[in-house]
Parts: sequence; structure tokens; C-alpha cells
Amino acid sequence: MTHQEHAEIISDEVRDEIRLYECARKYEIIVKQFDELVGIMNTVPKTKWRKGGRGGASGRRASSNQNQSNRNEAIVQTVTRFLHELSTKSTDSDSSAT
Repeated sequence: MTHQEHAEIISDEVRDEIRLYECARKYEIIVKQFDELVGIMNTVPKTKWRKGGRGGASGRRASSNQNQSNRNEAIVQTVTRFLHELSTKSTDSDSSAT
């Protein structure tokens, strides 16, 4: 085995290690952001069906709709940030691999 062949093998191994490291970092980011989403989803109160009259029900519904809208907006922001970070990271690693 020549010196150049040996250097190419080491170079391939180093590139593989770098790719592995980048994948592990992306995985950590995905897990962290998934945990954030799960945390948001766990704070969503379950709908309770109540027996009885409708007195004041429209006020509760409006408040509930506003809360749901706020939670939906938080989820959208988190997912958007996640996708943006993932896109940025993959673009960075693609340009560094070439």
C-alpha cells in the first residue's frame, strides 16, 4: 500500500466520522425540538363535556378558542423554527462536504 492510498483511506475514515458527528448533532436537535413540541402538546387541556344548561357557555367557548389559537400559534412557531434550523444545518453540512 502506497502512502497516497493510505492517506485516502484515512481521509475516507475522517469524512465518515465527520458525517457521523453531523448526523448525531442533527439527531440531538430533532430530539430537543420534538421534546419542546411534546411539552406544548401536554399543556393542551382536554375538552370536557359538561351536562347542564348553556348559561355562559359562549363565553367559555370564546376563551377556549382563543387559548387554542394561542397554542396553535406556538406550535406553528416551534415547527417553523425547527424546519428553518434543520434547513440551515443541512445547507451548512452540504457546503462543507464539498
